[in-house]
Amino acid sequence: MRSDLQFKLLSHLNNKQQEKGFTLIELLVVVIIIGVLAAVALPNLLKQVGKARETELKNAVGTVNRAQQSYHFERQSFADSVSLLGVTLPDEYISNALDVVTAGGTSDFADVQPENSNFTDDGTRAYSGRIEYSTGEYAQIMCQSDENLQVLDAPTSADACPTGSVEVR
Repeated sequence: MRSDLQFKLLSHLNNKQQEKGFTLIELLVVVIIIGVLAAVALPNLLKQVGKARETELKNAVGTVNRAQQSYHFERQSFADSVSLLGVTLPDEYISNALDVVTAGGTSDFADVQPENSNFTDDGTRAYSGRIEYSTGEYAQIMCQSDENLQVLDAPTSADACPTGSVEVR
């Protein structure tokens, strides 16, 4: 009887080892599930990339506005170039942020309009900003375009954004 039990046990273990692995149907189901998950996740991933690039543009405008305020406080005039402000802007996605400051001399305002030449691929909206000095007070505004744009016109005052854009707080 004991040898019969050993035979059955060895036979069972031998059959169990031969049944290892996945069937083709199981593998296809897993591949289909992974494909569906990837199809759902990819658009969200691309939107997050666009949001990150928009944040870079927004940070650049804010940095230049604050640097202009410091520069004006020390020198009683706004800088006409970002290089004069002593700030470094990340320019991986900003095509032309170093020479888009409008100001200088005794001007009572300064504008910044970073440009993203890959705005269609990035899916990014444009940003622009303005800082003004009047009667001992600074006022600044940052604007965001309603649609994806390469560059947004600068605000004409620190009170309102150009048409087709909204103020960012």
